[in-house]
Amino acid sequence: MRISSSLSLLSLLLLLPACGPTTREDAQGEATEAACDYYEECEEIGSGEGREFQDRNECEVKSRDFFQARWTADNCPAINEKGLETCLERIRITSCSSGTDFFNTTFIICGAGSVCQDVQD
Repeated sequence: MRISSSLSLLSLLLLLPACGPTTREDAQGEATEAACDYYEECEEIGSGEGREFQDRNECEVKSRDFFQARWTADNCPAINEKGLETCLERIRITSCSSGTDFFNTTFIICGAGSVCQDVQD
């Protein structure tokens, strides 16, 4: 019985997400995934004229490069969790047909000023 309880507790602990603040690299990864999901939903991935990316891999490479350039070690020493969540949610609901909405999400909502913060002690 004791071994069973210990195994159950261990299983639960393994399922819990890691505690602590989101790293810049993890935030960039999450934003990359959300961006490529957006591009997929908007039919911007795949072969054919007018598509932004040839495949998901190309989307991930270019999107990661974009977020790495936007959220650098210099301008993004730490992640504002609430700002990141707002950014990710906004990417999910950005209109495929509105350039203004896309610009606002990309450069304002998901900008360093919204997603990043100073390191806190």
